[in-house]
Amino acid sequence: MSETETERNHFLTYDAFEAYLDKLGLFNMDLSLDRITTVLDELELRRPPYAVAHVLGTNGKGSTSAFMSSLAQSTGLNTGLYTSPHFTTPRERVRINGQMLDEEEWCDLANDIMEAGGDTLTYFEFLTVLAVLAFYDYEVDLAVMEAGLGGLYDATTALATDVTVYTPIAFDHQQILGNRIEDIARDKAGAIRKGVPVVTNVQDEAALAVLRDVAAQQSTTLHMAEELITMPENPRFGLMGPHQKDNACLALGAFKLLVDKYGWSPPPIMDWDDVKELGFADAWIAGRMQAVEAQADHPALILDGAHNGHAFVALKASLKALDIRPAAIIFGCMKDKPLDDIIPQLLSLSTGPIFLPPIADNERAMPPEELKALVGDRARVCVSLGEALRLSKKAAAEKDAANEVVLLCGSLYLLGEFFTLRPKCLERD
Repeated sequence: MSETETERNHFLTYDAFEAYLDKLGLFNMDLSLDRITTVLDELELRRPPYAVAHVLGTNGKGSTSAFMSSLAQSTGLNTGLYTSPHFTTPRERVRINGQMLDEEEWCDLANDIMEAGGDTLTYFEFLTVLAVLAFYDYEVDLAVMEAGLGGLYDATTALATDVTVYTPIAFDHQQILGNRIEDIARDKAGAIRKGVPVVTNVQDEAALAVLRDVAAQQSTTLHMAEELITMPENPRFGLMGPHQKDNACLALGAFKLLVDKYGWSPPPIMDWDDVKELGFADAWIAGRMQAVEAQADHPALILDGAHNGHAFVALKASLKALDIRPAAIIFGCMKDKPLDDIIPQLLSLSTGPIFLPPIADNERAMPPEELKALVGDRARVCVSLGEALRLSKKAAAEKDAANEVVLLCGSLYLLGEFFTLRPKCLERD
């Protein structure tokens, strides 16, 4: 291979590309859209030739995106889904009709981006462009793009879109977005575009007021999802928890706006009721009230990525609806999480011990010893997640049969460590 060919093929293997991403740094942010817009313009993909749904908010973005993707696939649409973060490999973030791309495809896409000036991009910007380019190559009809952090300067906001979707806005990333709901909502509302319809569902009143204000400034309409669609009676959801009905309603409302714009229709053998039923039942995403069967090295588990106060309210309601009282809890979180609201809710979920393992290779993780001081007497510091799983299995065995499940919750990075141990749990059975 000539020197010119070697330079053009910046990444000869997927491992080389992943090493490049690691060098960029997962948490390295530079609040500007200049770099990504330049690269998208070079690729002529700032306005892709496919429909784009932009999903923002604090809680429920992943679930709402999964519902939208599933609804679209149920109508026969070729569908791209971009989500974050990942658990074990960045390839989880980009899916075509539910399937990850292979490593060779990732290298090809990454090399094309580098040729377009991609060496200027941050970690999240690079992956966002990679998703946009992959969806172009696969000629998707719809791309569902989940925002990462905020909205005003989130990389996904560089893309021209067809509908802007807001899940519940709550306290999260206050050190970046602000200490009031209004401040957080104002940043996320920075993704609202002139004339592009906005849809939301269950929303904090203060946040909703901000969304309405910004939508009016941008001469667009803010829709409440339940006013756009009719939900099926007693639908079956592929995601557990009563809050998933709200996420599904939001996804369906947003999808309805796209259907009206593009004239999509279900296959001849189906009607819209079939699409709803299939779309809701087939939607799934790992780590959201996910049940995992017991194994030799761990008990039966419920996995949930609740990591802020609003999410813990939904988690508590979900456990109550399923009549689950965990025998023990395994918990971990980031240093920047305000725990005044979380810890009391965490303690109320179980009367059993709370095991606190470190989150490996994560400099932002709160050390278990510091967390123990906040959790109190029921806290048990562990040297690893493996030890926490073994000890929680023992604790569960000491309870009666109805309480043998253990809750593993908190940071998605803690769940990612579990999925590294049990990679098959990343895919739906």
